[in-house]
Amino acid sequence: MSSPLAAAAVRTFLYADSVASAVDIQWLRPSAVMWMSDETSLHTSDVDRVAWRSAAAKGRKAVLELLEEWGARTAAGYADNSRETLRDETFRKWSEAGAIRERRDIPKTSSRGRWALEEHFVALFDPSLVEPELSKAIALWQETHLNPAAKLKVRFAALEREADASVTVQLPNANASRVLEGGRASLILKAVIEEWSTTRLRKAFVVTISEPGDKIYVGDAALLQFLGIAIDRSALLPDAVIADLGEEPARFWLVEAVNTDGEINEGRKASLLEWAERQRIRPEQCSFLTAFASRNDAAARRRLKDLAEGTYAYFADEPGRELAWYALGSPIRG
Repeated sequence: MSSPLAAAAVRTFLYADSVASAVDIQWLRPSAVMWMSDETSLHTSDVDRVAWRSAAAKGRKAVLELLEEWGARTAAGYADNSRETLRDETFRKWSEAGAIRERRDIPKTSSRGRWALEEHFVALFDPSLVEPELSKAIALWQETHLNPAAKLKVRFAALEREADASVTVQLPNANASRVLEGGRASLILKAVIEEWSTTRLRKAFVVTISEPGDKIYVGDAALLQFLGIAIDRSALLPDAVIADLGEEPARFWLVEAVNTDGEINEGRKASLLEWAERQRIRPEQCSFLTAFASRNDAAARRRLKDLAEGTYAYFADEPGRELAWYALGSPIRG
């Protein structure tokens, strides 16, 4: 929903007056976004915009002829094959939020334009709308049009912008909180502890949280002693250890929050199992979770392929879901 390609689409729709509330709707096709460029968008007169819109309705050849007439460069803003990404990803998400309208009276195979932005979405881009009214209008639109999952994505993005100084995590096992160093990895860990553990586990207890340097949070010492666990502070700890005390015996989740690298691959899984055994935690009591910011995040795109068999993955901006990677015929224990 929010990307440079999505921004290019908004610019093109505004340039072409493609708004669904109009009496005579100027429908656009995704290819029109590909043909728009920075230089083209400088031709802002009504005459030029109508000329470009008419050319885009005819096809790429007509757009190129118009640009040559203007003496403008004919290089497109995006490659033509990017239109599938725009249509199948951005337009689909915009449709779910009611931000864009699709024309239904022509075949999907038609080359004619079939998309226009909804007026309430276009209103957010009115140049006269400035702070603080702009933020209020955006918040109202989000509240009205985004589903719960999309709202959580927005919330995570907002937290990410504010996480430079520190990140406060509410612990599920006590009426207490923990302040972590600022940064994206801490935000991912916050999502795991506050969202994933309270939903996924029967009775979550944060055993440890480790940060760069010697910053290590250790949970209730008396309970750890009762469980027979002695945390070795000198060892290379996972980013977090979360116990599910609702299981018998207790199950321990070894968590890595990945901003760039550090996923639980086969080597890391073996190392974590060795660490767990030194803490008197049996291998059959261990589960493994690699947490990312998003499925679209660069770290996830690079590292999902390296996840160890028998482990899970979690995405902070989709708190209601997780991925499991296991061999068919030998499902991992949930």
